[in-house]
Amino acid sequence: MASVDSLTFDLTDCELVQQGETERIWVAPEHVAYRLKFDQGVIYWPFDLTDPEAAREFYRSECEQNAGVMLEMRAGTAAGAEALSGVFKYRSPVPGSLGMAYVGILWLPFRDCRFQVNVEAVETGTTGVREATVMIIEGDRWPMEPQAEIPVITSQEELDALYRKARVRRLPSDDPKYDASFPQHPLSLVRSRLARVIATARLGPDACGLPPHRIVRRGRW
Repeated sequence: MASVDSLTFDLTDCELVQQGETERIWVAPEHVAYRLKFDQGVIYWPFDLTDPEAAREFYRSECEQNAGVMLEMRAGTAAGAEALSGVFKYRSPVPGSLGMAYVGILWLPFRDCRFQVNVEAVETGTTGVREATVMIIEGDRWPMEPQAEIPVITSQEELDALYRKARVRRLPSDDPKYDASFPQHPLSLVRSRLARVIATARLGPDACGLPPHRIVRRGRW
């Protein structure tokens, strides 16, 4: 029978910091966290991976409802099975931080269970360097947030508060083409480590051959 131990992937430089019956958590040297979760039983998904566009719309909406933005999503294969992967951007959960949190996720959905691997990193220290640099490169092409009126800012505290209230947007600096220029940025780390998870993921004998997740589509009579 499949279990949380049925899925493995490259964790060469990572330290196991938490384990339970259905979950494992590791931390990498750059403070990137890996979270492996195994869900047993029929999984609720209002789509299956024969319809990738439905998957993208579902998680785009889910992310937006959680005050984030979906940066990318693709259906494919991993560990010899149907897979869905995506990268998401949120505000940092650290109180007072102006940084962003990035989450890359790999799902392996089956009829009676699902594996999910999260790769997570949060901006710390000086934030906004990637955005500021790319803003200079993009110049007038950088998208500006429409405003009904220009706010009057009288202190750094007011500016920070205004920034935290602004919705999270997908920016030109989030493009993968800038990852090589900022290899230690949390978004670059999440993307590269998620790609490594996908490339090295393997299912054990107890999980090979599991039927894929499918939803019943009723035809019209």
